[in-house]
Amino acid sequence: MRQKAAKLAFVLTLAVQLLVCPHATFAKKFAGEFMASGGGARALGMGGAFAAIADDASTLYWNPAGISGFEKRQALFMHSERFGDLVNYNFAAFVSPTTSFVSAEREASFGVALIHLGVPDILITNHLPYEERNGIPGPQLDDGDRLLFDRDELPTEGNNDFALLGSFALNSSYGRFGGTLKLIYTDAVAGYSSTGIGLDLGFLRRNVLPSLDVGVKLQDITGTYISWSTGTNEFIAPSVKLGLAYRISAPSLNAAAIVAADGDFFFEDRQNASQFWVNRFSTDLHLGAELIFQEKVMVRGGFDAGNPTAGAGFRIGILGFDYAYLHHDDFDATHRVSGLVDF
Repeated sequence: MRQKAAKLAFVLTLAVQLLVCPHATFAKKFAGEFMASGGGARALGMGGAFAAIADDASTLYWNPAGISGFEKRQALFMHSERFGDLVNYNFAAFVSPTTSFVSAEREASFGVALIHLGVPDILITNHLPYEERNGIPGPQLDDGDRLLFDRDELPTEGNNDFALLGSFALNSSYGRFGGTLKLIYTDAVAGYSSTGIGLDLGFLRRNVLPSLDVGVKLQDITGTYISWSTGTNEFIAPSVKLGLAYRISAPSLNAAAIVAADGDFFFEDRQNASQFWVNRFSTDLHLGAELIFQEKVMVRGGFDAGNPTAGAGFRIGILGFDYAYLHHDDFDATHRVSGLVDF
């Protein structure tokens, strides 16, 4: 059975590479990048290494196969502010087990999630002449430019990106399989907008080896096209997320630990925007660990593409609360807070 699961994971990865290679040349680098942050303070406190852990509602983003096997409904919400309060990011998810159309033995579940990224108070200057928007030579500023308008008198708008995810997953003799349909919408400044649609596939195998889980997410498996109101089209190339998670139990201490590692593999010539790259192929690594005490208190840490993360959480009955911190050398730290409820 383990050999079958390993072969299946290899076939899925190979299929993505075959799909990617013909289209990578036409991909728009970083298209749809607002979705890359993920969701859930627990996962983000562990550096985003969650594809093989995949055991709360945030797995709708990390690996849709993980929602299979949920025994209760779960709702989760996360809010974060990046670069001070310049960028707001929200993630909400709901998962429910179901026996409609499938037997209970298949452990099927469905879920929906919403991703929102908003940038408020953007100055609108497109109605100004070119010289006023870009400045004119002037000796009083270090860069030699002098703006002709008063910033306080200009109108402002917000830029909002949305992604709606709908997922379904079930169990099989090979492992758990899931799929996600993504609907993307951007309400940009100055009246511009865009729409897109994409598909993710996930695979999860628990206990491939004792206490070792394996997760695979094939993201934008068919390629995702985003169409702008300006007539411009963007293409998101397929990518692969591979994850491993190892669970350690210490019954005598009423404690446990999870160590996880994910790799994100891109094929769109990101070069040094990723941690490691060769030609058009690049990789970001995510490492994380979680210590669990009495199944109530959690302490976490990790590295998100080289940036240190930390977090903590606690559970009270059907409620859970989590916090995650992301350090960045060049920008303000990012703080994420999320809550969940089982019912």
